[in-house]
Amino acid sequence: MAVDKKTHIKLLEETFKVSPTDIVDKKLYQHGGTRQSKRKTEYIEYANRIAKERGIPAYDPDHIALELEVGVPLGQRYLEPVKISGTDVMCEYEDLHIMNNVAIEQMVDDIFRTAIVCIDLPHKVLVDRYGFEVTPESINTYLETINHTMVGGAVTQEHMCEMHPGPCADGYVKIFTGNDEVASSLDSRFVIDINKEFTPEKAAKLKEGVGDSLWQVSRVPTHALRTMDGAIIHRWNAMGQTMAFIASYHLCAGEAAISDFAYAAKHAQYIWMGTPPFVSKARGHNSVVGLPVGYIFDIIQHESAMPDDPIPVSAEGLAMESILYFALYYGQMMIGTVGVTVAPATFYVNELYESRGAHLVDWIKDKYGGIAQAPMNWDTIHDCTDEATMAAIEEYDTYPLLPEHHWGLIQAVQISLISSACAAWATGKPMAGALAAHYCMSFVQKEALMRTGWGGQESTHHPAMPAMTSVLLDEGLPVELTGINVPFRSPFADSQHYTSHSVVAAHEARMDAWALSPIVKVAFADPHLPFNFRNVRESVAKGALREFEPAGERDVLRPTK
Repeated sequence: MAVDKKTHIKLLEETFKVSPTDIVDKKLYQHGGTRQSKRKTEYIEYANRIAKERGIPAYDPDHIALELEVGVPLGQRYLEPVKISGTDVMCEYEDLHIMNNVAIEQMVDDIFRTAIVCIDLPHKVLVDRYGFEVTPESINTYLETINHTMVGGAVTQEHMCEMHPGPCADGYVKIFTGNDEVASSLDSRFVIDINKEFTPEKAAKLKEGVGDSLWQVSRVPTHALRTMDGAIIHRWNAMGQTMAFIASYHLCAGEAAISDFAYAAKHAQYIWMGTPPFVSKARGHNSVVGLPVGYIFDIIQHESAMPDDPIPVSAEGLAMESILYFALYYGQMMIGTVGVTVAPATFYVNELYESRGAHLVDWIKDKYGGIAQAPMNWDTIHDCTDEATMAAIEEYDTYPLLPEHHWGLIQAVQISLISSACAAWATGKPMAGALAAHYCMSFVQKEALMRTGWGGQESTHHPAMPAMTSVLLDEGLPVELTGINVPFRSPFADSQHYTSHSVVAAHEARMDAWALSPIVKVAFADPHLPFNFRNVRESVAKGALREFEPAGERDVLRPTK
């Protein structure tokens, strides 16, 4: 979708139905209150039925604000709809709240219910300890068996209670390898075909990265993840995997070598989607807190427009990281209830990122001769930051409608993030993008221009900036390995936002096949996943329209109504 350099201003003008240069809302207090919003109207009517049925008051914003005179009456200002970038879908911000959008929830579930493990070691145990021959036929038998055990099917013990397949319909196991000969010898139903899912250039790089090893990708049912949490995933996979090996190769469950299978399935050559967070967050493995930012680029599968345009893939990554780090971590895990929806959503609505990015991509090509051609030095970071910052601030000063759409802190974060993208695109270096973002927030916006957003929220960026270039474990890591678990990024979500986006933007600028792990990249090139990682924003839009079908629903176990 072609986006020009002022598309976002035109969209705001059409949405608000006023001139973008107007400085006064002449209809303030006359927009209709909560009733101007179809979603809020729906919520009020639904909550009234709940309150009547249970006898306890529920959601009722008009009664709380207008009759009890508590809080602020909602709807004094215009509650604008927004257009999800890269789509033609208009929705309300309510539709982008994590708890209201089943597509967003499924995206999170599909990431953290994934178990990735190399099965070379179990095969070595079969050959060395048992003297068995591992063949394509025996592997196919194992794959059929594990697709039974992974969804709670019993194989080696009688009197075991099994799970209803209905809520577990999204549970399955696949396999992949970089060896074309081996891949072609296996049952295609279970194979993630690298040659089919990627362009020839990227497929060649990924196959080299994966090598001859056999990697198993287990999708633990969403139902299980939601009933427990991410820490169950490696245990669930280990149980299903070990029982499948025992049954497929006719082993005795009590033998000492079985512990080798269990160890291999849970620990050896196992890839976590997320490490445990720091203790105060009290969660286990496979939490967004421990998700390395390099995985963002590896998980998204959007078709690249390089070498000419790094924006499409960068925009898809921006949508995902906005949801994971800003809306989920900061909005729900650290705050809860209303959370933070508007701030992260502004990064993937109304074509703002694409519109500003179009100007910066042209500027980079004119100044440096192309994408990822600029030298990695302070002059480049300084120039990219200045260009991105001043272009964005000029818009906020010229069009008062834009600050109405972006309240204080959103402005500051938006400007810093587009500075990050500019430096990352120019150099192809994630570190350049991360430094540009912190330099923009801490020095250009605050120290030079006296713009801090609300509450002096740039404070977290002062300690974070010098740590950007550190690889000490208590300060930082190579950018792709960082995450919210790194101390200087944990206090506030936007610190993480810059770093993660610099990784996506830089690796796309370099036309890399993956950022952190070729294994993770291939694991998510899976057309059977409920969430479509090739088109993140399109899937989120389906959730906003209530057209997305989530997994793990319990309808089959509920009373018939």
